[in-house]
Amino acid sequence: MFYERIGKGTLFTGRVRLPLPLRKIRIGENCMIGHDVFFQTGRNSSITIGDNSNLNTGCHLVASESITIGDNVAIGEYVSIRDQEHRFSPATGVRGQGFKIDPVSIGSNVWIGRGVYIGPGTTIESGSIVGANSVVRGKFPPNVLIAGAPAKVKKMLVDGSAQ
Repeated sequence: MFYERIGKGTLFTGRVRLPLPLRKIRIGENCMIGHDVFFQTGRNSSITIGDNSNLNTGCHLVASESITIGDNVAIGEYVSIRDQEHRFSPATGVRGQGFKIDPVSIGSNVWIGRGVYIGPGTTIESGSIVGANSVVRGKFPPNVLIAGAPAKVKKMLVDGSAQ
């Protein structure tokens, strides 16, 4: 009732929080969704997760437009992925300023470390690693190590270079 599609072999290892039923949440085959993962979509927004991907304990995915996650993606604990965030004006604060909304895209074979924040408009191409506790905004090429707050490309990855 709560998901548009759940692929064969997908495992939920604990409580999952969904504020509203009948939303466009698509989860591929053989995925693992950890305890206390939170999904939120609007009426016309979607969250799509590819095959063989894992979301660990405490992840939050909030989509006002779309969040797309590829195949074979490993997402660590307490990661927040949001395609929207509050606008802010020093004169009036955050209330009543509306939101910046821009889709998020994460390619295949990506590893996202614990405690990462991924904000609106972010694209992480395939084969990349995001270091723990990074704050990620922007467009990142394939096969790179991304880390920091704000996150930057730290190095190119070649087979065996991330060990």
